[in-house]
Amino acid sequence: MNNNHAINIVRWVIAVPAGLLLWFAANFSIGQAFGIIHGFDRVDAFWEASGMDGVPVIGTYIIFVTRAIAAASLVGMVVFMVPRHHKQVGIIVACIVSIAAVGFSAFRLFQIVNSDLNIGPDGWYRHALEVFSMIFGAIAGAWLANLSQRKVRRPG
Repeated sequence: MNNNHAINIVRWVIAVPAGLLLWFAANFSIGQAFGIIHGFDRVDAFWEASGMDGVPVIGTYIIFVTRAIAAASLVGMVVFMVPRHHKQVGIIVACIVSIAAVGFSAFRLFQIVNSDLNIGPDGWYRHALEVFSMIFGAIAGAWLANLSQRKVRRPG
């Protein structure tokens, strides 16, 4: 069973959509938890604002926790689902998520510059915090998934 390439390919095909599904599920569930804690109207207004919407402390931990856990979930799920080479897969997926975070932020900032919108320091802080949170979450997810896979020696 260790050398069954069809099963390995199926696990690879399932790993990425499962990771993306967990990303969205983590974002939704954490958003609902913050909505219950701080009020849904306040959290919705925060997500719709271009800056920190007057709540820099609450906004910082909302962004950091949401983005970091979602990125860690994505990377962790992919590392958990793949058949072999968990450390290398974790590094590669964490790099891909980090590059995507930087690229997406650069795209948003490019749109802001081209549309002549004025964003203040709180808007720049928010974009930098989102990128940092996703990178941190991806690295943490790869590290934790690799540690858990070392302890669980399963065939494949």
